Amino acid sequence: MNGRRATGASPLQTEGALQEVELQEVEIGDTVEHPQYGRGQIAAIYRNGTEWMVRFESNLRFRRPRHEFSGQQEIPMSLTSSIIPAVAPMSHTQFEARQLVEALRMGIAPAQQIQELTIGLVDERTRLTSGLKQAHQQGGAAYAVVGDYGFGKSHIVELVAQEALARNFLVAPISLDLLELPAHRAFDIYAGLMRTLRYPDNDDPGLATLLQKARVMPTLAHQLRDLAAVDPDPLAVALAALDSTSSTRGRAAWIAWLMGGRRVKAMNQSMPRGVKLPSIYKVGNNARQITYLLSGMSVLARLAGYNGLCLLIDEAESYSLLSATQRAKADLFFSALIAATEDEQQTKIQTEQLPQHRWHSYPLRYSDRQSLFFLFTVTRSDNRMPLEAWLAPEQILELDSQHSPQEIGQFLQQVMLYHAQAYGYTVGERQGQIRRGAAEHLALGSRADRLSVRGVVRLAVELFDLLYLYPDYDATTLLDELRSHLR
Repeated sequence: MNGRRATGASPLQTEGALQEVELQEVEIGDTVEHPQYGRGQIAAIYRNGTEWMVRFESNLRFRRPRHEFSGQQEIPMSLTSSIIPAVAPMSHTQFEARQLVEALRMGIAPAQQIQELTIGLVDERTRLTSGLKQAHQQGGAAYAVVGDYGFGKSHIVELVAQEALARNFLVAPISLDLLELPAHRAFDIYAGLMRTLRYPDNDDPGLATLLQKARVMPTLAHQLRDLAAVDPDPLAVALAALDSTSSTRGRAAWIAWLMGGRRVKAMNQSMPRGVKLPSIYKVGNNARQITYLLSGMSVLARLAGYNGLCLLIDEAESYSLLSATQRAKADLFFSALIAATEDEQQTKIQTEQLPQHRWHSYPLRYSDRQSLFFLFTVTRSDNRMPLEAWLAPEQILELDSQHSPQEIGQFLQQVMLYHAQAYGYTVGERQGQIRRGAAEHLALGSRADRLSVRGVVRLAVELFDLLYLYPDYDATTLLDELRSHLR
């Protein structure tokens, strides 16, 4: 007979005395007798064997309590509940550790623990921190991060985001996608950056928080208007409109428009007198205007008390899959942003060759008060962006997977502690032996290009998984197998 088996448990403890309750072992298909419905066969078993679904000889099917059948004993509720062992819920810290380990199992370090779960990148982080200082002191800085898949490009983007927030920058991170957000659609990238804008002192993302802060600073709109390089200026016009209307709907419409939305009727009542609404160009040669607006956002951020604006564009490798015409548009946008962060006399980009829109001309910089940091990531390929034509060698960060045993050992130490916390065990000699021995093997594997950084992260979790799941697994044997695997 096949099916699910209900097995009794004895003896069980009651409140009054020790009472032995024996449940007869039954299976689906067994014949049973009911005093009212007669003979039948068990079709299914429920609630840990305390209820049966029975098909009787009369062809009727009923789900009845087990104790109603002949020869079966009624089981007190206090006893049936004790058949299933009580499992204490995980503590909050253990649950968080379990989530962290699951993320590492996919090769991803959670943003909350990214600082302590970073392998190497000391030189890269030092250079990028210097870039943030340069952006604040000199007006701009630009960097490109180049690496293969799994080499930590997205990881370093999050590191820079956290460093920029700690330095009181606004941070606008975005990830490109060939279908939804390709590298050649400058307007859509601008709208995406405005939606994801993050603040060091506020958890609400998006441009609205900055504009609302600007509204309560009486002189800010006048300062921005005096700094604007064009007239009418989209940012200055929007701030004037927000200041002149008390309509919540009207303010929301202006904010949405400035974030890349459409012009709607709700904006008309608060339009400044004598001002024609400037367009934000969605098509055409709009790279200059979009760059000008992003520069203006960095100026607005500084006037509002922040240190500048940090733009982070991840997954720019979709560039290699664009057509020749699309690549040319992407080149205009990325080179315009890079040129805006640099001094005109020092940039390698010929700014006069960046075309203006046919309806309006825009400079690349909003004013000398800007503080704009720009970082984007690129995957190595034959058709990648012409970085060498835009950037100096020190502005191009080449990532590789070659890390020292000491760097990997520090990472393994953190993984070991989180793994023990996640699964509720005490770190022992076996785990310590793996932490010490695996660092050298993983470092050799990365130097031989057998492991990416993501591969190192996944293997680290797998090693501690094996020790936890198999208590008799000898650490020396596991290290030998790891060495053979990485040869």
